[in-house]
Amino acid sequence: MAALPAVPASARTLVLDLELEDSSGEPPSAEHAERLKRISAELRRALDAKGYDVIGDAATAGLVRPGTVIRSCNGCERGIAQAAGADLVVFGIVRKISSLILWIGVVVEDVGTGQVVTTARGDIRGDTATAWSRGIGWLVEHRLAEHAPGKR
Repeated sequence: MAALPAVPASARTLVLDLELEDSSGEPPSAEHAERLKRISAELRRALDAKGYDVIGDAATAGLVRPGTVIRSCNGCERGIAQAAGADLVVFGIVRKISSLILWIGVVVEDVGTGQVVTTARGDIRGDTATAWSRGIGWLVEHRLAEHAPGKR
């Protein structure tokens, strides 16, 4: 097993808003944009509570250009995180396959090296606010908390 990159015990962490990747063929829902904002905020709070030194939203205002798709921007998340003064950047997607089958994937990356510290993925059932929220909570508790900078 490869050694994880060295991350300072108090690594400042930028958590970018999660994105939706929808291949369900269903019509877009106006609820999804708001739900993404809400679970992104939940992710920030939960990671901060678990030992990540999460940078507040104010520090990132204007750093992400409208229309930027982080999952396919070829590393632009590192530049955004550097501009915010972060050591780690967290980003991810909610992948909707149908109204019943979805998954959430999250990446934690070292800004200085570009190396992935950890990834986490969890399946959720149901395209509801409750399911999305429970999915984020589960990922933090069972996959991301053990990789908090203070625990490494």
